Amino acid sequence: MKLDEKQKRLGQEPPKYLNEDFFKAALEDGLRDMRVDIKKIIFAESSGGGGENYCSKIYRAKALYRSSKRQLDEELALIVKSIAITPATQFLEELAVYLREKIFYFDVLGKLEVLIGDGSKFGAKCLYTTREPIQTIVFDDLTQYGYKLASRQSGLNEEHCVVILKKLGKFHASSMLLAEKEPSVREHFTTGMLDENYIRTNERFINFMTLQCRTLANVVAKWPGYELLAEKLHRHCDDIKENLVTTGRTLPGEITVLNHGDLWVNNFMYKYDDEQPTKPIDAIFVDFQNSFFGSPGCDINFFLNSSVQLDVLIHRREFLIQTYYASLRDSLERMHSSFVPSYADIQQEIRARELYGFFSSYAFLPMVTMKKEDSYDISIEALTDQDFAKKKVQLMFSSNPRTTDTLRYALRRFDELGIFD
Repeated sequence: MKLDEKQKRLGQEPPKYLNEDFFKAALEDGLRDMRVDIKKIIFAESSGGGGENYCSKIYRAKALYRSSKRQLDEELALIVKSIAITPATQFLEELAVYLREKIFYFDVLGKLEVLIGDGSKFGAKCLYTTREPIQTIVFDDLTQYGYKLASRQSGLNEEHCVVILKKLGKFHASSMLLAEKEPSVREHFTTGMLDENYIRTNERFINFMTLQCRTLANVVAKWPGYELLAEKLHRHCDDIKENLVTTGRTLPGEITVLNHGDLWVNNFMYKYDDEQPTKPIDAIFVDFQNSFFGSPGCDINFFLNSSVQLDVLIHRREFLIQTYYASLRDSLERMHSSFVPSYADIQQEIRARELYGFFSSYAFLPMVTMKKEDSYDISIEALTDQDFAKKKVQLMFSSNPRTTDTLRYALRRFDELGIFD
């Protein structure tokens, strides 16, 4: 096994279990090959933590191998995602994130891509999963096909939003059809990160949400003209548990789609035009551990409030929703769906789920937009230290001017919609 020199200097050696036997098993499973000989594994710099990935450790590796099928020396870039269950990450076990993601990649993703029928890809290929010694999933690394992350600090311009919302429309449409054909698929995706039982029983989660919401209310109280809004935020915070349950709860008669469930900038990757390297031409989702069947308004509000540049949000919001809807409608019609919602139906779904957008704007936006130098030491483990958490949450609301500018606009809008009343 060979280690990247830069990693050695940084002391970022991969864990012992990521050895030759591990990669041999992963490739034999993933390539459906009786025998794969590993020639060399080269680890690149790990990108877990550091404000880019909070719940899991991510390792990048390049496998040089020979398969018995093709008898050629080949190479494949891989992403290895490990979730160690500790007291700090026990909630991931309670939310069954590993099992849900495994079921999505092996039982659902391929069916959605077949149903959409136009060659669209929704996710990377998953090669292998294991629970021993810790929960680990191995994916094809999308960067080898030219996919890249956009900047979480800057947020997405209109062009990037259009590409992801068109893909989201297709994803939601194919999931509606799958649920119609195979109703049992819903059983594994009943709730996302706002699971009622989890909210009511996980004190650590509630404490952190309270800290974020209370910090926001205190920040807003200092803005001239926002005093009444700050009081409403404090009241919302006083009853945070019930408000989060309400945010996540299914509403009677709502349209249901498979929500990605965690739709912020680092959970999708873009491919760019060869001639115009800043022009996105495709996007692929990553990280389906929080996916659930629910209103499309959940994904859309979460995305709009965590990932979009402010001027786009102010001036192009309606256009973005129309873009999503056109993709959803066209996809459903092409798949001969028995039900195609109207634009008014989708507007209603989004309006009914504005609370989901508010949750995204205080629990995710401030963390997502933090400057690298402010967020490099943030992880789920680190945030269990109360003093550290307090200091970091304070910093979240001041690290990037985009956060305060966006919140000034978004909170006024939420207030006018009456979501705090």
